[in-house]
Amino acid sequence: MNNDHSSQENTKALVVYKEQQATVSVVEMYAQMVLDEMEFNQKVKQLQTQIDESLDSRNEALFMKLTEEYKALTR
Repeated sequence: MNNDHSSQENTKALVVYKEQQATVSVVEMYAQMVLDEMEFNQKVKQLQTQIDESLDSRNEALFMKLTEEYKALTR
């Protein structure tokens, strides 16, 4: 009888552990999504600034290069 009780406790502990792992995985995925979004927004902002600077300096080649990067990023 003691083995049955111990087995049930082990099973319950395993279920709780798996639920905790699933929760951690969701939190980690959410955190990664937030970081990815921040990185994306920073890159877009950086490209916009560089595009503006290339226009100010009338650097057509750089402008074309940067706008292509911007378009590829924002598709």
